[in-house]
Amino acid sequence: MEADLAHALYNLQDDLRHRTGVSGRFLRKADDPWTWMEIYENVADPVAFDAALEQAVERHGLDRFLDEGGRRHSERFVPCA
Repeated sequence: MEADLAHALYNLQDDLRHRTGVSGRFLRKADDPWTWMEIYENVADPVAFDAALEQAVERHGLDRFLDEGGRRHSERFVPCA
């Protein structure tokens, strides 16, 4: 099932790259293969990107990898000035 998650994430990010031009990557928690972090840099239009990401998550069925009642959440980081 871990391979299914990785496959879905690669497909999601390939889809987003084609639709938005933003390349992403993902990492998983060292001691928990079911906790992952997606990283998207140089997003020029965060509102449009968030909408595209939400649609891609649905298209690729990423919610099936969440614990019952679990949800995705986003955090934004910016370079230090």
